[in-house]
Amino acid sequence: MEIGDFCRIFAKTFRNKTIMKKILLGLALTALMLTSCNGSCKKEQTTATDTTKIVTDLMMSRRSIRAYKDKAISRETLNEILKCGINAPNGKNLQSYEIRVIDSPALIDSITKAVVTDKPDIAQREGFKNIFVNAPCVVCIAYDTNYDMAQIDCGLLGENIILAAWAKGIGSCCLGSSARWILDSPSAKPYLDRMAFSKGYELLYCIALGYPDETPDAKPRRNDMIRFME
Repeated sequence: MEIGDFCRIFAKTFRNKTIMKKILLGLALTALMLTSCNGSCKKEQTTATDTTKIVTDLMMSRRSIRAYKDKAISRETLNEILKCGINAPNGKNLQSYEIRVIDSPALIDSITKAVVTDKPDIAQREGFKNIFVNAPCVVCIAYDTNYDMAQIDCGLLGENIILAAWAKGIGSCCLGSSARWILDSPSAKPYLDRMAFSKGYELLYCIALGYPDETPDAKPRRNDMIRFME
C-alpha cells in the first residue's frame, strides 16, 4: 500500500465518527489494562516485601513475658494459635507430641497448690501467684519417648505456637522448670494423670500464654555462635 492510499483511508475513517470512537475506546481500554497490570505487578511485589518484613519483625520483636494482664484468652484464639503449632515441620510427619491446654484459673491454682505442698520455696518468689509465671493459660507439651527426634519436633511445635501467639498480641514464656516441678511432685501426680498422655509420652515443657503486662528489652545475642564453613 502506498503512503498516499493509507492517508486517504485514514482520512475517510477519521470522518466516520462512529469508527473513530471505537478505535479511541479500544486504545483507552488497552492503556487502562496495561496500567492496571503494571500497578498489580507493583502491588504484588510490594505485598511480598511487606510480608517478609512483617514476619522478620515478628521474630525479632518477640520477648519472653513473665507478667500478664488479668485477661482470659478465648478458646477460638487458642485454637488458631495451636493450629499454627501443629502445622510446624516434624520428622516423618510422625507428629510425636501431645498437647494439653489449661486455661481454667481454678485448675491452675490447684496444680500450683499441689506443687507448692512439696516445694514450698517456690511460693517465696516475689509476686508469686502460680507456677506458670502467673500466666492465665498454659500449654503442656509431651513427647514420644520411643522416638529419638521427638524433642526436636516439640521444639518446632513450640516455636510456631509462640510466634502465632505473638502475632495476636499474646505473650509467652517457655517453662522447663514448671514441667519438672509437676513431674517431681507426688502431690501433683493426680493432675499429671488427668493430662492422660498416651503410653510412652512424657511431659517435656510448658508454654505460658497471656496478654503482656510488661515490655522487656531484648537481651544480647551471641552473633559469634554463627560460623560459615569454607
